[in-house]
Order: sequence, then structure tokens, then C-alpha cells
Amino acid sequence: MNKTAGKYIKTKYFLYIFAPFFILTFIFFMVIRNSSIKNEIDQIKISEKISLESVHEIVLNDLSSVTSDILYLSQNISLYKNLEKSSLDFNETAEEYLNFIKYKKIYDQIRYIDNSGLEKIRVNYDAGNPIIVEKSELQNKEDRYYFKNSIKLNKGEIFMSYFDLNVEDKKIELPYKPVLRFATPVFDKSGKKQGIVIVNYLGKNIINDIRKNSDLNNSNSYSMINSSSYYLLHQDKNKEWGFMFDEKKSINMINDKPKLWEEIKKNQMGQLFLDNSLFTYIKINPTENEYILFTKTQDNIQSKTSQEYRWVILSTIPKEHFIKIKSEINQRLLWKLCTISIFIAFVSSLYSKSKYSEFLGLEMIKEKNSELTEKNREIEIQKETLKKMNSYLEEKNEQLFLHSTVDPLTKTYSRRYFSELFSKELTKSKRHPLPLCCIIFDIDHFKKINDNYGHLAGDYILQAISKVIHGKIRNEDIFGRYGGDEFLIALPETDLKAGVIVAEKIRKTISEETFIFSETSIKVTLSMGISAVDDSVDTTEAVINNSDSALYVAKRKGRNRVEIYHRS
Repeated sequence: MNKTAGKYIKTKYFLYIFAPFFILTFIFFMVIRNSSIKNEIDQIKISEKISLESVHEIVLNDLSSVTSDILYLSQNISLYKNLEKSSLDFNETAEEYLNFIKYKKIYDQIRYIDNSGLEKIRVNYDAGNPIIVEKSELQNKEDRYYFKNSIKLNKGEIFMSYFDLNVEDKKIELPYKPVLRFATPVFDKSGKKQGIVIVNYLGKNIINDIRKNSDLNNSNSYSMINSSSYYLLHQDKNKEWGFMFDEKKSINMINDKPKLWEEIKKNQMGQLFLDNSLFTYIKINPTENEYILFTKTQDNIQSKTSQEYRWVILSTIPKEHFIKIKSEINQRLLWKLCTISIFIAFVSSLYSKSKYSEFLGLEMIKEKNSELTEKNREIEIQKETLKKMNSYLEEKNEQLFLHSTVDPLTKTYSRRYFSELFSKELTKSKRHPLPLCCIIFDIDHFKKINDNYGHLAGDYILQAISKVIHGKIRNEDIFGRYGGDEFLIALPETDLKAGVIVAEKIRKTISEETFIFSETSIKVTLSMGISAVDDSVDTTEAVINNSDSALYVAKRKGRNRVEIYHRS
């Protein structure tokens, strides 16, 4: 036989083994890859929404603090005393306003203006060196929009201006000073309107709060946009405050990202992928504050019944971040695929050599009958080698099966395999019949563990809890990971009363346990829901859903508890 024919035979037997196993392995890894990428992106989307909701609350709290301050300033006792004096000497009130602005450090200016529009008190923060403006420098503001709007208000109502840059002597003050003006009317003790109190709130406080939140999330950037789509905060500072400058009027989101702006206008909060980047947004409406009833800065006043948003907070995660995530997952899985592929190639090579030797042996038998006994012995040796290799392959196949049925982190059953085993128990329970319970639980505030101690700590907690629970259940009980920090336990031949005892034992054991990670003590509690199989359920999904409903009740009632599902 020539060398070409020998290579052809070896290649054929090699591909018999290598090709199908490699294809199956490759498909398996692609499924794992796609699932990992999806899970990572889902986690990012959830995190972004939570982060924006936090920013929304922070901004509204900032505004709430301002409304409390201006109501306090308008009803100041010393102001009431000054209003009762015939000489109308406001020195005492001015001193109090001076101390107020000095220690608050969030206002650029506080003024009291009488009914005629004349400033009676003006205190300037003056970059941390507060001063009371001399009476000779006080001005009449009767023609200014904020005076016209706020003097019309009733007691306790507050006017708020647009968010813009401070202007002095008809010029934008340098460096830029973002401000919001809040004003409310002043009434004397007899209920007669005497004027207004107006504060210039330093908008940098809101912007800094947003920036701090952005600094905590290095993968994203935050923008703040007004309802006309102009940027108040942007990663590129040249794009900010476009509506204040004639040459920058065209710099806004309508022109930058028209599709994104159209989407933002539709909903209060939303999230979408655009150009492979993730955008998450939330609208802020200051009129949600119970005191801010008026928001227009022109002569026409808009009441609280209008629910138009004033600002949009936008979080952007660029496509480069998702490319990086995919690259990291690909690299992490690629070396595993290469290792298994090399092993498959090695086994296939041995198999090919074995089959080729067997083939040569048969040929030699045909040609040399005299050597039949010797060649048969050689063939048996080759068969024994093949048997060992087949046994080795079976062992590896069993390992692959175990990998597909057991969660690698917690050593509990995978969600798919748990469902298969639970379905068999449900069928058995219905046929005989036998009692069957299902427990679902998750770790209370698990995200905080990841945030405070890192994802390695979170993985450790999942492993440690699973190990403890394995020691608290029977061999016939089915324990699986449902996803994230959620787990399921099926209790065959166990009624609801006994199942509750098992759940309480697990919950109490975990709550009393102290887990140590990197010399750090971590306390963990579980919220658990339990349901029993009865005539009302026919599928594993229905049983799990019932248990999940009870879990929701346990969370709602304060967590670290076991709740039983009751059919309504």
C-alpha cells in the first residue's frame, strides 16, 4: 500500500471521531457564549435603571431642600418684626440672611423685594465671602420676569425659573455659573402681601451630584438635557448651554441624535440600544414637589396641573464597552474550547491509528495466511487499546454530561436539569398520589453584597450557602439554581407542613451563620416562598410560580422569612 492511500485511510478514521465531537463542542460553547453575553448585558441594563432612579431621587431631594429653605426665609421671625416697624429697617434680617447663605453654601444670592419691586435686602455669596449689599446699590426689579411671576402667587406657592447661566450687566458671568431662581411671596402677620423673597440656587450642586454618580460608574457617562433638547451637562463641555449662545444654538440633541430624542419624548423612563450603544434616560419634573406650583419664566404662568418634564438625565454606555465585554467572554471561553479540541484531536488520532493498524492487519492476514495467529494476537492487542480509549471517551462524556446538569459555581443542579427531575417527581406525585412541595428562595439584598464586597464575595456567598443547604436536605430532595441568587428545592413525598419546617430550618441556619470572605464577616438572610402540589396545578411551571408568589409576599413583608402560597 502506498503512502497516499495510508494517509487517506488515517484521515478518514480521524474525521469520524474528531468532526462530530468538535462540532457538538463548538455548538455547546457558542450557546454558553451567547448566554453569558446576554446575562452580562441584562445585568448592565438593570444596573443603569437603578442608578438613574437614584439620581432622580437625589435631584428631587435637592429641590425639596431649596423649597424648604425659601419658605423658611419668607416666614422668618426677624422679617416679620422688620415689617411691623414703621422705619422698615431690615438690618437684623439681612444679618440672618448673611449667616444663612454663609453656612448653607448652596445659594449665590438671597433677596427680599417689596411690592413695588424695590430690593430691600440683597446678600451675595461672593465665592465664599458673603456680603450684605449696600442700600445705595440696591435696584428696582419690577420689570424682571421673576418678580412679575412670583408677586402674583399665593402664600406657600413657589416660582422656579429655567436652569440657565447667571447673567450680570447683560453679560454671561465668567466662569459660568449655572443657577435656578426660586421665589415666593412674603405676607405680614395680618396676611397682607408685602413683597417676595428670591434665592439664586447654585445649579452646580445638582450637576455635581450627577457627576458623582457618573464617577461611580466608570463605564458610562451622564448628560443632563432640558426640555428643548439643549445640554446642561455633557461629557464634551463645548456642547453645554447652547441655548445661551447664538453661535451654539444648533448644538442640541435634536441635531445630534434625533432618533434618540424622539424616543425620549415618548416615555417617563426608558432604555434603548442605538448605534450599538446603550442609552438609559429618566425625566425630572420639578412640579412633583408639593410647593413648586409654577414653572414658566415668562409672564404667562403655568400651573402644577401641567406634567411636562423639565429635564432629562441620560446615561450612555458606549459600544466600546460592549465590545470589551464580548471580547473578554470570547477569550475566557476560547482557551477552554482549544483545550477540549486538543483532547478530542488526541483521542481521534489514537482512534485513527488504531483503525489503520486494524486495517493493515486484515490486509496482512489476506496476504500471509501463515502469519494468521500472530496477526490475530496483534489485532486483539489493538482491540484492547481501542476498548480502553472507548472507556476513556465514555468517562469524558459522563464528565460533559455532569457539566451540563450541574451549576459549576454552586454544585447544585442547573435550571434545565432541575426542571427535568422536578417534572418526573410531579408526574409521580400525580399518579400515586404522593405529597410534593417546592421551595423557592433568594438572598436578601444580594446586589449590596456584590457592590460592597465585590463579585468574588458574591460568588463565595452563593457557594457557601449552597454547601450549607446541601447538609440540611435529604439525598432524595432536588436542589437547583434557578438563576442569579435564586434557588429551588423540591421535596418529594413531603406535605406542606413538613416542607415549612424544612424551609424554616434552612432560613434560620443561614441567618445565624457568619460567612467569612477575605477576613470580612458577611451576614446573609433568605426570603423563601413555599407551595404544595394539589389538584389545581398540572405543570412544574405552575408550582414554581405559586412558590414565587409566596416569595414575593416574603419580600414585601420585610424579608428573612418563609411565606406559604395560599390560593386566592
